[in-house]
Amino acid sequence: MPGRLLILGLALLAANAGGGELYRWVDADGKVHFGDRPPQEAQAESLDNKLKPINSAEPTRQQGFPNRRGAEQIEQDYAKRKQKEQHKLQRQQQQACARARKQLNILKGPVYFVDADGNESTISERQRVIEARKLEQQIHQHCG
Repeated sequence: MPGRLLILGLALLAANAGGGELYRWVDADGKVHFGDRPPQEAQAESLDNKLKPINSAEPTRQQGFPNRRGAEQIEQDYAKRKQKEQHKLQRQQQQACARARKQLNILKGPVYFVDADGNESTISERQRVIEARKLEQQIHQHCG
């Protein structure tokens, strides 16, 4: 149904492009209508001064289309944003690698943990080696 209204509106616009008046109004059901005469039962808006000719001799830049410089500026802005995102990701990866290396150095020495009650607990040598190997693999895989 909205497609029919659009087609009707476009047909009316095309028919009236040659010089007649064009009105737009909304009926009691909320439907938008177009016509060459205002209705008696509703308040209509005249569209005559709001429509531009379709086939105009004006350059496209004056009709609001971006010129070549505008397109180049958009591309440059996009490239800058992309580069900033890449730098941010690189910084995040470097920080993650630094944390992993620090954790690995901690695991290479004597390891003990403090629980929620403040008591020290240790891990077995086997568990320490397993955790150290995991970190080494992650560092090698992600940090070079």
